[in-house]
Amino acid sequence: MPRALALAVAGLLVPISLGAQVGRFTAEDILDVVTAAVQDLSEDGRLVAMVERRGRDNAEFDHYRYGDPTYLAPSAVRLVVIDTDTGRRTLPLGDRLANVRQAAFSRDGRRLAILTASAAASANAAPAIALHVWTAGTSLAAPVPVQSPNTIASNSPLAWTPDGERVIVSMRSPERDRKAAERFAAITRGPIVVHTSKEPFLEWDDLNRANRWRSVAEIDVATGAVSDRVPERKLTSYTVSRDGSFVVFQEDVTEKTDYDTIGGSENRLQAWTRGEAEPTTVLAAKDLKGLTLRWSDDLQWFAYAKQGEVFVRATAGGDARSVTPRPKAATAEGQTPGADATTPPVVTPDEKKETETPESFSVTSFSRDGSRLLVTSRKGWYVVNVADATRRQVLTLEADERKNPRIAALDWTPDGSAILATWGARDRWERGVVRIDATTGTMTTLVKDSRVYSGIRMSRDGRRFVVSLSDGDRPAELVAADAQWNTLTPLTQLNPWIASRALPKSELVKYRDVDGKELYGVLRYPAGYVPGRSYPTVFEIYETFFDNGFNARAAFLTNHGYAVFHPSVNLVVGRPVEAWVKGVTSAANKLIEMGVADPDRLGVHGTSYGGYATVLLLTQTDRFKAAINISGKVDMVSFYTDSPRLGVRNTHAPEKSQDRIGGTLWEYPERYIEHSAVLQADRIRTPLLNISGDQDPNVPASQSREIYYALRRLGREVEWVRYVNGAHRPPNSVSEAVDFETRILDWYDRHLKPAETVKPSSGGGEL
Repeated sequence: MPRALALAVAGLLVPISLGAQVGRFTAEDILDVVTAAVQDLSEDGRLVAMVERRGRDNAEFDHYRYGDPTYLAPSAVRLVVIDTDTGRRTLPLGDRLANVRQAAFSRDGRRLAILTASAAASANAAPAIALHVWTAGTSLAAPVPVQSPNTIASNSPLAWTPDGERVIVSMRSPERDRKAAERFAAITRGPIVVHTSKEPFLEWDDLNRANRWRSVAEIDVATGAVSDRVPERKLTSYTVSRDGSFVVFQEDVTEKTDYDTIGGSENRLQAWTRGEAEPTTVLAAKDLKGLTLRWSDDLQWFAYAKQGEVFVRATAGGDARSVTPRPKAATAEGQTPGADATTPPVVTPDEKKETETPESFSVTSFSRDGSRLLVTSRKGWYVVNVADATRRQVLTLEADERKNPRIAALDWTPDGSAILATWGARDRWERGVVRIDATTGTMTTLVKDSRVYSGIRMSRDGRRFVVSLSDGDRPAELVAADAQWNTLTPLTQLNPWIASRALPKSELVKYRDVDGKELYGVLRYPAGYVPGRSYPTVFEIYETFFDNGFNARAAFLTNHGYAVFHPSVNLVVGRPVEAWVKGVTSAANKLIEMGVADPDRLGVHGTSYGGYATVLLLTQTDRFKAAINISGKVDMVSFYTDSPRLGVRNTHAPEKSQDRIGGTLWEYPERYIEHSAVLQADRIRTPLLNISGDQDPNVPASQSREIYYALRRLGREVEWVRYVNGAHRPPNSVSEAVDFETRILDWYDRHLKPAETVKPSSGGGEL
């Protein structure tokens, strides 16, 4: 292992060259940060396939083709295979950038299948998907000449057959793509477009389903010969059994637009065994709707939760069976049928209040051999024996959620003896991985410290883990761990140059909102912070924050003398506007009390939902001296039915999800009005910068236009920046990205810094 790399991870991730001159983190630097994403880990954990991605290489998209099923956004990455024992790096596609869609190891780890996308032959055509196979010990992957009139679908998963001789992909006929492209062109360019309620689907809802038309096929990697497993049909998803004998798939049979779910569809669950003429229907669409299925490793069984009970059913057929039966009466032994000695005796109806309800369970996962299930409830985690439904509690949770750790199951150990989970303290940055014994419930800490562990993958044999690891202030690196997490081996050094930049230190801050509810936020100190000195402070808002981690924009702003705080709020359905006032202003008070924030130099901004919250906040308080709305909505009435690519999302967000209005426009018109900042624009006194992309399909740029013209009419200070080719992420080129970040800084400099201290924000210079 290179010494510099070893030192980097040992201190995770301290500056490597301690004598290097420290300079500012610039807007250009934001584009040069490299991130890693794991594509696959070999079953023995020896090899990991990953891609390295840099923002500078992925700054431009054709947003005009948003919603075109044949358009594939460019994604320039470098594919790397790393030996987790030796650290040796191999570039299967050479030292070049490619649009890597999928990569998967064969069972023995000797081969890596790779799907890449190349540029389309014409502006309105589907991209070409190519298959390559890399063999361990060689330098470059070899192309596989696919022998089929159909093409590999751009949204294809990738898997190997057990013998390692063929790969399993989804394919689509070129005719399907041609018709989808023609339909997209017709409803975007006309010359005449007719929308009618007589059609069962919204135009864009229906068009977005076009890429579900696909077949499941096997490709011989030696010859390129193709054999069908499932003929072309509308597949929402599919999985091939580990032994390769059958495929289970969900076929889209939706008859009309579903307004209850974004992208919602009705599917029937089917299984197709090799050699059979037709598939077998496992669950009809009416029975599958609303269920989330958890599968056994061999796909022979699946489990789901329904109305608080967990049911298990065989893929081959038969009735579903509850493994968490609701108590009806006490048994002779005073126990619920299907409960072991650790389960409390059943209380008869006469002994309990009528208002009490049975425990409600959710299902998490099967053990590797399929004999046990991990189920959870508000009271704890349970291991359930599938055969007889006996269950044993292995983790007890307090009724008060604040007293419980932040814990989430990762996987069972291969032998089924324990459950692995991520663990985090509720009131401090103490995070890691624990092992919970499936019999005794004994919890053993494998690793626990202040660092950020994410993207954890365990090899199938359980002997190796690969994890993305950060000290909380610097970009994450990939690290390998042994089964007991005794040794962490660095696999990457993605951003060595960042050691010469001044990055902010972060701190978890606890505070209370106006109602006294305990909340947390993440503070990033200005570069060169001097205790006892107050600083201009920027609040970047969205919903809730707890964990830290590298934040490029915060690094940029803190390098120019700002403290940056990410506050949490307690959102309530029907009254979200109150949450921002109660939570963000309280956070500001806390930072002022700490001596960090200058009360006369507070700024606030947010993107998307955060932009929506920002402008709403301005209608309720004048405490902030500058604000920025990035791609946020300001008019809930017009947003409800306005988008260049209108789908269910526009109505679902306020009715049922993120916007938290809690019902339709006709049920709660007063709520839609109250949460439309443009209708209260006369209350806004804070200078407001609006930034939008003209091609934004999520929040139309017309929302920024509305607040701009309203505030201008009222004589308030307002600015509107349009990136004509941009979308929800407004900039759409390297130069625009630098312009975007620089405008944010300049707006704050203009309003939060005395004129004599404001310096040019070109991004260069030393600290």
